[in-house]
Amino acid sequence: MPLSSVILLITCAFMFAPLFFAEIARVKALPTGENFFLQSRTLGIFPMYATVFATWMSAFAFMGGISYFYEQGPIYMTTVGWDALFALLFYVVGRRIWFYGKINGHITATDFFQDIYGSEKLNILVTIISFIFTTLYLELQLVGGLLLIEVATKGYISWQVSGLLFFVILVIYLWAGGLRAVTMADAFYAMFIIVTILASGLFLMRFAGGTEYVFKEVMKKGMEYVTLNSSGRSILWICLFIIVPVGAFMGPQMWIRNHAAKEERNFEILPLLLCLSSIICVGTFFAGNAGLVLEPDMENTDALIATLMLKYANPIFCTLIFLGIAATIFSTANSQIHAMSTMFTVDIYKRFFSKNLPERSIVSVAKWSVLFISAIAYLILLVIPQSIFDMGTLALGGLSQLIVPVVGALFWKNSTGKGAIWGLFLGELIFLFLVFFSPLNNSYCGVIGLAVNGIAFITASIALQPEQETKDKIIEYRKLFLNTQK
Repeated sequence: MPLSSVILLITCAFMFAPLFFAEIARVKALPTGENFFLQSRTLGIFPMYATVFATWMSAFAFMGGISYFYEQGPIYMTTVGWDALFALLFYVVGRRIWFYGKINGHITATDFFQDIYGSEKLNILVTIISFIFTTLYLELQLVGGLLLIEVATKGYISWQVSGLLFFVILVIYLWAGGLRAVTMADAFYAMFIIVTILASGLFLMRFAGGTEYVFKEVMKKGMEYVTLNSSGRSILWICLFIIVPVGAFMGPQMWIRNHAAKEERNFEILPLLLCLSSIICVGTFFAGNAGLVLEPDMENTDALIATLMLKYANPIFCTLIFLGIAATIFSTANSQIHAMSTMFTVDIYKRFFSKNLPERSIVSVAKWSVLFISAIAYLILLVIPQSIFDMGTLALGGLSQLIVPVVGALFWKNSTGKGAIWGLFLGELIFLFLVFFSPLNNSYCGVIGLAVNGIAFITASIALQPEQETKDKIIEYRKLFLNTQK
């Protein structure tokens, strides 16, 4: 069989596998909103781990991570810390969100805020923030995918055609099976991601001359490529450590996974599995540093891994690595489109246009919103920031602001809806102002925004009129949760 036919066969099998899972999910699906959005809250630990891990490992983690190692040295190695904080958030915050959602029927983040704070203005603000910054993070996946195809085909396939291909596949299996189709596809993608990230790093490090030779050469370029001691780099390390995992955890796709969990035990095992998964960072670390030796003058570093594999790997291995990159893109994009469809149906359409919408109609609206959201995302692809990593930190910095009123609702009885509104408004305002009008790294801007957010939230909650109903709910829910831990 010709080599080109083998490559085409592998690629087609990868592309059509999610459609096979979609048919299985369609057969098992029930005509209810809760089934489409949350898999009827029956997500077991290993499917939950697979979908959380695959969603967490985006183009930002694979392509963006390798390019950041190439440009900035070991700063991106903080991703080991990100994984640990991300895992801890599931144990400390996620299981409480799951418990509150289970007893009150929450589906989205807005449901949680409405239940605790009871503020329509806050609901609208949370929905807007979630939509805007999740859309940015979705665009990041598509930019990564289009870069991949552009480099792989040497420009023969236009971004319009490749982008349309991405969306057609996503829409088909999301339409067919909702969250169940997503989690089944993510289990398949997770396998590809783990193997290809590690394999690409080990291959490139060996091809470049081995670890000893590579790091001797890297050190000749400057100590900033191998240490964190340079001015400001430790602060950047800390800011990335805060913004990336918190922003990812506050994304609507993670709210859905928290609410979909079958039992509390999921949140005891999931953190351990996520921490163990940090081993794959060795792959991006090796690939980025090997790239400094093999291609020391790359300008478009977002395309670094694609360029290296095309130049140094045999065609079949190169194809498998490209499919691994595609897996990170699909596995995050599918979750985000599903989450945005859920938000549109529950937080906008049902809340403002048809409160008594029948279950079958809810599913129908959700499916059509998948198509609508995908079409909108496709149309705005022309407007993209300068790099995958910058785009990622912008999106995550905006989403991370939601953690302040969430922590308040879970742990501080004097929290108020007015405090949450002021905190989010000022935190996002300062964050975006600094991003667009200051030379600071996006992660610095995010941390400053979080600080302003927290101060405004506490100050406004104390200074403005107390909200007794909110206080009573915070106390009641905390007691209910703590009683289950005895």
